[in-house]
Amino acid sequence: MTQATNSSHGRQRLIDAALNLSYQRRNFSSLGIREITREAKLSAPAFYRHFTDLEDLGTAVIIEVEKAVIKAFTEVRLSTAGEDDLDIRPMLLKRFFDWAADNPKHIIVGASEAFGALSRMREGLKITLRRISEDIYGDPRIYSLLPALPAEEMIELLEVLAQNILFMAVDYVEHPEQRDALYAKALRIVGVFFTGAHAILALQTGESSSV
Repeated sequence: MTQATNSSHGRQRLIDAALNLSYQRRNFSSLGIREITREAKLSAPAFYRHFTDLEDLGTAVIIEVEKAVIKAFTEVRLSTAGEDDLDIRPMLLKRFFDWAADNPKHIIVGASEAFGALSRMREGLKITLRRISEDIYGDPRIYSLLPALPAEEMIELLEVLAQNILFMAVDYVEHPEQRDALYAKALRIVGVFFTGAHAILALQTGESSSV
């Protein structure tokens, strides 16, 4: 195993250890660096070869979520390439909930820290929601649903939706018996947001149609 591989492996072990511990406590800011390295089976100084402090590690956790979700959405888009008239929203939503069910620690920790004590982690989550929203908006089948809505306003709408869906994903993870109902509810919420935005545009422009 090369030195670079060893370094990458050690970094991931620290991320996984922090996820394990914070998932149990629902409080990332209460973790200590020594207990994280103990959980990761690394020496305490090893932490500082990868991260400057606890918030730096927390930001890395959020970025890991961002990359994984965007990768999952990219898979959906690639699998439906060429289907220009497809409403891709239900597929993106289902893919996210499936990913959440497979990665409960990431979802629970991310949602818990949205209002947590670590400011850089809170800010990192906002940035992640923004980037995921921009990624979704990049699909023509999404922005064509509200073509008259300026790009920034559309992305803001998607950000609000993404935050709501993140918290719904916590229930999706923790209550498997409710997953069908939660997915259906999330679909309704998405529909209401888009319909509401379209209704406002229609009032402003005098047009009328459905989304």
